[in-house]
Amino acid sequence: MRAFISIRHAVAAMLSADLRYEQLSHKVDQLNAYVEEILHDQNDINSQQEQTNNEIAIQIEALNDALDKLRETKSEPRRQIGFKQSQTI
Repeated sequence: MRAFISIRHAVAAMLSADLRYEQLSHKVDQLNAYVEEILHDQNDINSQQEQTNNEIAIQIEALNDALDKLRETKSEPRRQIGFKQSQTI
């Protein structure tokens, strides 16, 4: 009789372990799906940020070109500020 009871306990433990395995497997699948969703969203954010960075780089390049043009233009010498002193001695 004791042998049957120990077999019943062993079978119950195996069934319990199988149930826990199935639950853990389901949780792992849920976590994998969640991580995939997060990574997909992160990839979308990265591609949008790359686009924004490219637009900013184009704007900075346009600013640098405009500054170069301003530097290239030669301006006339300015009049000195202040009183004119006569050089008669």
